[in-house]
Amino acid sequence: MSRTAFESQMHGFAFVNRWEFDDDEREQLHKTFADYLKWGTILGAAAFGLPGAILIPRGIRALRDMMESHLAPGYGLCGGMCFTVLDFYKAGLPVPRRRHSNDQPAPGTRLRSYIWKRQVDSLVSDGARFMAWLIALNHIPQSWPFQGGTAWLLAQSREEWKKLKAAVDADKPVPIGLVRDTKNVYDNHQVLAIGYDEVDEAHGMIYLYDPNCPDRVSTISIEFGEQLLDGREDCGALAPLRGFFCEAYTPRDPTEAIE
Repeated sequence: MSRTAFESQMHGFAFVNRWEFDDDEREQLHKTFADYLKWGTILGAAAFGLPGAILIPRGIRALRDMMESHLAPGYGLCGGMCFTVLDFYKAGLPVPRRRHSNDQPAPGTRLRSYIWKRQVDSLVSDGARFMAWLIALNHIPQSWPFQGGTAWLLAQSREEWKKLKAAVDADKPVPIGLVRDTKNVYDNHQVLAIGYDEVDEAHGMIYLYDPNCPDRVSTISIEFGEQLLDGREDCGALAPLRGFFCEAYTPRDPTEAIE
């Protein structure tokens, strides 16, 4: 087993990822994802090796319809929370943990505003990848010549597994995006990988700070099968994990979040 020095009970927040959004915030979340459904942006997802380009327009339409009907009143700030605690960790500053799971910072406070900004940053850096992977999962057949579906996410996740292990071995916690067996982008999740265990080539465990289950170490058991990745989260996910990727995190100075 390989672990970083990040400790969820010390470096993570004690409060849970449960927030109230105003209308402007909800609309900004929706717009951030919707911007990635523009033709040029998703077609540019070839940078992610997205297969079956001829079928991408169908996937765009389906995702747009799903987003219009599922504007996610309960969508959290998982990416913002992970980016924020990692900012404090890298800066060598104590994270403002608060006291308990229901002790979220109030709207208008510096910490709440900072977490929101970092949430937007996480979607700007990786929103297109979430969209591209969902299109590959749900709208591009696994059969030749398309070669999408769960097998494509499996192949991509194998490469991301190598990146995750290299980061952890270098004592670097890494935010990862989780793509679940869903058609709704709002059902996916962002967590902070802080360790891993590799049983064999097909089985492993990822140790996490998960904002949905604060103040403890969460885990994902992963099995690289022949045609799909089967990931099981111990933090109450409603659907199995079908892919994960290391996010494009860039540190920021967190002192503006200190009250």
